[in-house]
Amino acid sequence: MDVLTDLLQRSRARGAAFSHSSARGEWGVRFPVGARLAIHGILGGEAYAWVGDPGGSRHVLGGDLLLVRSTSTQFMAHAPGAASVPFDGQPPVAQSCGTLRREFGAGTGDATTFFCGAYSFDGDLCAGLLAALPELTVVRPGAGSSLRATVDVFAGELLHEGPGQQALLDSLLDVILVQALREQLSADLRAAPAWFRAMADPAVGVALRAVHADPARAWTVADLAAAASLSRATLARRFTALLGVAPLAYLTDWRMALAREQLRSGDAGLAVVARSLGYASEFSFAAAFKRHHGVPPGRWRGAATA
Repeated sequence: MDVLTDLLQRSRARGAAFSHSSARGEWGVRFPVGARLAIHGILGGEAYAWVGDPGGSRHVLGGDLLLVRSTSTQFMAHAPGAASVPFDGQPPVAQSCGTLRREFGAGTGDATTFFCGAYSFDGDLCAGLLAALPELTVVRPGAGSSLRATVDVFAGELLHEGPGQQALLDSLLDVILVQALREQLSADLRAAPAWFRAMADPAVGVALRAVHADPARAWTVADLAAAASLSRATLARRFTALLGVAPLAYLTDWRMALAREQLRSGDAGLAVVARSLGYASEFSFAAAFKRHHGVPPGRWRGAATA
């Protein structure tokens, strides 16, 4: 299993809120702060988008996708810095299942149409992925690309109510996010997270996939080196150079991230969590957790869920 798949499978759209909007003339919209990642798709026309300061606005056109990662207010308008109204303060003109339809501005002429979808990532498994993205990322899929085709299907489904619409929209939003991240991260590997760059290494990528496919296995450097067809020393050197940590330290870090998610989101006992992550006993898991976090897992869970 590759790292991007593992991360995103743990943070999927479920019952997400969607909207389909159109705007004409002079218009401006400000979106509420809340979702850790918002996806806006420009279906037709043009607009300017920015986060916080309009001096950093981006000109977006039909076919463009915006990934917005921010705790600041997001804006979209006909011109940079234009006056705006609250997005959710505009009464919808229609609603189809979970899809709200809104209209902004006044006047005649061609409309700018766009959709919005929001992800709410719980916990911190995707924190590194989100932190690697700028506050505002514009993805421009090429004509005929799989991403463009998925967006077209998504846009069509927004406008046509049918059985299973919410489930289908959730699934399509997942596909759009994966395809958009793949295009964006591949376009500039230097700015991509270390694990994404490491996935491109033919040997280290194999080791990473092995760890993420079975994090509970009692991996050794020798096991990972054999899977990658390298010597232990060579794998350890390449792995550390690309990721900044040794292979078994990476395994421990990932296990601890999974442990935090289980402790935060479920009521499973510590023994169950320990077994799911490959620890021989609750005691060995608790000791590893305390070494990593400075507090026992039970106390950490109490603070995280208070």
